[in-house]
Amino acid sequence: MASATRSTTDERSRWMLDPETKFVPDASVRELFVRDAAPADAEAIAEIGRVAVPDAYKDIIRDASVMEAIVAQSYALAALRECIARCAQDEAAHFLVAERAGPIVGFLHYDCDGPVPELHRVYVDPARKRQGIGSALLRELHARLDPGASYVLMVVAANRPAVSFYERHSFVEAERVDGVAYMHERMGVEFAPGTPEVPALILRFTKT
Repeated sequence: MASATRSTTDERSRWMLDPETKFVPDASVRELFVRDAAPADAEAIAEIGRVAVPDAYKDIIRDASVMEAIVAQSYALAALRECIARCAQDEAAHFLVAERAGPIVGFLHYDCDGPVPELHRVYVDPARKRQGIGSALLRELHARLDPGASYVLMVVAANRPAVSFYERHSFVEAERVDGVAYMHERMGVEFAPGTPEVPALILRFTKT
């Protein structure tokens, strides 16, 4: 379970030197600022999501309607603003953004609204991949969770880079599911009738 006390944004925001940037050209080696998202960030988050989600699955999910449904319903500005505002009021929820030299370059959304706590999304601007931004967001989330806290996430099984990323952060496989059915049941995404199944993994993280 997340910590029962929600601190102020200033107290919960962190400057961090990203250890993975040592392999990035000097111009990109800048500190990341991870903070709680605000409703005003919705447009920047949507801009990343609308590009990063299709980019992550372009060679994996061939049915374009699947990506169109996810992007259209998950990254509508009104839905994002409502989600961010809801997380800000919930002690057990976290919607985080990462900034580098000003612009938002990644985001993460975690809550406990479903049957179990879940990380719903963590995406980075595709132009800023492999700069440790996703790792920084996860580290900030895990710093906010109590010892023993456990949560799950869903990842498409064929997305090996993502699976490997999570395994490096101590996630373990818990279950195999149909990603389309899971997103419909757990996240309310509506897909066209007859949409083919997408094999997916449920991974679990437990804070030690």
